[in-house]
Amino acid sequence: MNALAGTGTLVRLIMRRDRILLPVWIVLSALLCMGIAVSTADVYKTAADRMTFAAGAMASPAQLFSRGTIYSASVGGLTAWTLGSSTMILGGLISILLVIRHTRVEEEAGRRELVGAAAVGRHAALTAALTVVLAANLALGLLSALALIAVGLPVGGSLVFGLSMAGGGWVLAALAGIAGQVSESAGTARALALAVMGGLYVLRGLADIGGSALSWLAWVTPIGWARLTRAYAGDEWWVLSLLGIGTAVLAVCAYALSVRRDVAGGLLPTRPGRPAASRWLTGSAALAWRLHRPQLIGWTVSFVVVGLLLGFAADGLNAQLDTPQIRAYAIAVGGPGAQISDVFFGVLLYVISQIVTAVAIVAALRPRSEEVAGRAEPLLAGPVSRLRWATGHLVVALASPVIALLALGVGAGLGSGLTGGDLGHQLPRVILSTLAYVPATWVLVGLAVALFGLLPRLAATLTWTVLGLFLLVDLLAEFKVIDNPSYLSPYAATPDVLISSGLAPLNLLWLTLIAAVLVAIGLTGWRRRDLLT
Repeated sequence: MNALAGTGTLVRLIMRRDRILLPVWIVLSALLCMGIAVSTADVYKTAADRMTFAAGAMASPAQLFSRGTIYSASVGGLTAWTLGSSTMILGGLISILLVIRHTRVEEEAGRRELVGAAAVGRHAALTAALTVVLAANLALGLLSALALIAVGLPVGGSLVFGLSMAGGGWVLAALAGIAGQVSESAGTARALALAVMGGLYVLRGLADIGGSALSWLAWVTPIGWARLTRAYAGDEWWVLSLLGIGTAVLAVCAYALSVRRDVAGGLLPTRPGRPAASRWLTGSAALAWRLHRPQLIGWTVSFVVVGLLLGFAADGLNAQLDTPQIRAYAIAVGGPGAQISDVFFGVLLYVISQIVTAVAIVAALRPRSEEVAGRAEPLLAGPVSRLRWATGHLVVALASPVIALLALGVGAGLGSGLTGGDLGHQLPRVILSTLAYVPATWVLVGLAVALFGLLPRLAATLTWTVLGLFLLVDLLAEFKVIDNPSYLSPYAATPDVLISSGLAPLNLLWLTLIAAVLVAIGLTGWRRRDLLT
């Protein structure tokens, strides 16, 4: 049988299942590009205004790390700088989730084996998933380019920027194809792909903040390639070929790995379990912990390492980046006496908290995956109540951001304290600053639980969409389109402990109460609805 037989049918099936998510993602991304371009032109009307903004942004190590170098202070250049890394991370996240959803999740649920029993080739599922996701990224890039051209930006720069967005999504989709071959678990495959994406993002950030000594790192990460296309600042078309070649190489690797494993199996060997369960594996809560444990341990170790790197670099930042421009920026953000390292870590923590939220959302949506896979029904048919079963997963979902942010704080506090010789002072304040974002992540966990109880079929789509909208609010606030985003985004409502005078406990209390209400609504809906498969 042809290895690609049935690909067209599977493509149509994927398009049918994602008929809402794909158009929403593509259209919102294009509108975001148009909105940022228009707001940039409105807020910074003159070349002098744009040069002043660019100089201030480049004086901020946090801005350099999170968004990269501004290659041109034109409207197009500032638009590309603002959207570049943010849209690629969001688009990459969606691409990874979609590829794994239509490959590894289908195998884990047993549907891939049923489909494979028909006239469907071995590579049809992976080819169909990559075809749809790559086509969606291309449509997103072209529509975004047309939106930018429509508001008066140069055609060449708009096309380069749009294609760089698409190319970045292609590479990460192919990366997800490899991750789907490695592990038997969809959750582990997601965690692996997201961890690699995070590492690629960090390499790009180090390339921009490290100056000439580390600039070469931008050439080893596809996120760096997308920035090196220099849209509206020279339009390096040839760099787009690197994104195409990277996608092709990763896709070939995914196909090569696919033939080396069985259906529903993974390349990583499954460790045989004990003959009898330990006392720590009794009850629904213990089962939930066992299901979430590999991903949670992996993320915890990753955040400890990231925290240590940031902490050890903090003392050097205060000395190396102590220029009049950066000092003025630190004072503007944190007031007189603010440390450059504190401002830098505060901005990065704002971004990292949203990554931690994505980890928590994956955990909060696990009950829906168990329900769809048919594993929830046998458990609930026994002496296990619905609330007890769901609460086991909920506890892990609520605990995961606490553990991850605590790991980040411990790592950063230890690194900073040991380097500066004031461990007793630095460790508690850094830990407190990271844990302050826990209520914000809980709001999204609560939303996921509420949707699981009320609208289970749309739970994943709507939860990730809301997270994207929060990111959009933060972006619009930075460009002064929104004056006070604290009422629209839980992250903006979270105080920065390192550079503010107080913890603002009232804000944290309100966020916690909102999360609690959403959880209560979700659990009530879960008790009253039927199981859906």
